Amino acid sequence: MTQLRSFPLPIPPADEQRPILAVLFDLTTQCDEWQHQLQRKQALAALLANVAVATLTGINLQQQEDEPVKIPQTELIAPLRLGAAPDAKAQAPLATILAHHNGELEAKHLWQRFGGDIDAFYTQLKTEVAHGWIQEPAVAEMREKPTDATSA
Repeated sequence: MTQLRSFPLPIPPADEQRPILAVLFDLTTQCDEWQHQLQRKQALAALLANVAVATLTGINLQQQEDEPVKIPQTELIAPLRLGAAPDAKAQAPLATILAHHNGELEAKHLWQRFGGDIDAFYTQLKTEVAHGWIQEPAVAEMREKPTDATSA
């Protein structure tokens, strides 16, 4: 602090400080007004986007901010079943996993055991379905999740 105090700091005289403060006040007021306008325009843009989506899809995206988001009580089920057994030289990791699990697993569990990213999983799945090592998947269905007594 001693070193800082030793530096000369020019301070304008009081009669010059008043116009500087007036300009600073005007600029701060203008910035506050612009911020308020920006917030209004963003809110209007969000409303217009929701109306456009609702008009095109019939889905109303408006949600009350006070309402908690409800967790779906259903899950998507897509079982995959083993088809023709691949030969020993075939690159069929998904069919191999299915073979170790009695020839059937839900797609979600097969992907988790596969260990790759979702795009690699679907690419591999398409390949193995095309070769007949995995049967063509049935249409996915929804089922209710079991309720947790601890989360209620």
